[in-house]
Amino acid sequence: MSADQRPLIVGAGPVGLAAALFLQREGLRPRIVETRTEPAPQSKALAVNPRVLDLLEPTGVTARMLELGSPVRGMQFHRNGKIVVGLKLDGIHSKYPFMLGLSQATTERLLAQAFLAAGGEIERGVEMTSCQNNVGGVAVELKHNADGSPESVESPWLLAADGARSVARKQLGVDFNGSTFPGEWYLADAPLKTTLSPEFAHIVFCRDGGFLFIMPVFGDEEFQSTNGLLWRVLGNRSNPLAQLEEAEPAGPAVWESSFHVSHRINAALSVGNVYFAGDAAHIHSPMGARGMNLGVEDAWVFANLVRTGRLGEYNALRHPVDQRVVREVEFFSKLIASDAPQFRFARRYVLPVVARTPLQARIKRTVTGLDHALPLGLEPSDVAAIAAQTSRPQMAL
Repeated sequence: MSADQRPLIVGAGPVGLAAALFLQREGLRPRIVETRTEPAPQSKALAVNPRVLDLLEPTGVTARMLELGSPVRGMQFHRNGKIVVGLKLDGIHSKYPFMLGLSQATTERLLAQAFLAAGGEIERGVEMTSCQNNVGGVAVELKHNADGSPESVESPWLLAADGARSVARKQLGVDFNGSTFPGEWYLADAPLKTTLSPEFAHIVFCRDGGFLFIMPVFGDEEFQSTNGLLWRVLGNRSNPLAQLEEAEPAGPAVWESSFHVSHRINAALSVGNVYFAGDAAHIHSPMGARGMNLGVEDAWVFANLVRTGRLGEYNALRHPVDQRVVREVEFFSKLIASDAPQFRFARRYVLPVVARTPLQARIKRTVTGLDHALPLGLEPSDVAAIAAQTSRPQMAL
């Protein structure tokens, strides 16, 4: 087994790449490996929140994002062809008072370009098959898929950003606590003929009790269509394009998928010298626009704890924050999609007056990522205070 003093990052999606870029700026030379031989081409996540735009600004990536993306300034809820409530993101305390519409694939490309331009290397087609903590750090087994050759390496620590099916989580026996939302959700990216404003995300409550989430897809040229702007249509009924009343397809879908929604978080975000970030640490529905954004924030906190020699605080600082976000998104997902009587009541009678209730501010804070403070300059004694602050009682229906 060869000793490698470089920190090892497993997973070169946006979270792993952000971590590599943040560490690189701290003067480290992280090694990053990725099973995929090419970046994922699908649009996936659609927006970058104000918190992440701010965190990425020193890397130069935010400026490129702003060139390619488009501001999304709020959310509109529709029923029976009418807007029943509109939520604008004005008034939030950020240099970037909007969500930036930008596909995850474009975000991933920009992060990779910045990392490579500064001398980094992404080792693609390299799979982690096992990892175990030892006295010297982490013993890792890798497989180079091009020829099947194995590699044994020992790193001082490992950041697992290897997704919802994390090998590291399974290897270390970390419980992935939570539940799966009933039923399947479906999505399609397609050009639409519509009068819906592209400056807003839209949630439509359908006549059959289902819902549709509709939002433009911004980013690289491959996410544009000869038939016009691509839109994401997501819902909890099969063939979401057929459910549209506020729009109609202007051409074939360029991507369709179905999936089950889960809300889960690791029992611990660190085990010995292995640390978890992004989907390897927590997953939830796409309704809160937090998945990728929360993972990039994990990466930023992780890199800053490395810089200050405080990695031992990672779990205590991140777990309560991430857990609260997962709970908030689960609540919001139930509010939009659950068939339970209390949520059906809330959709019909509470949402129309939401602009006059505390729920409006809560939704804004959750979506924009400004629902908690970052642990800048915290001393170890502050960890408990942060944990208490982020685990305050949740609103329930």
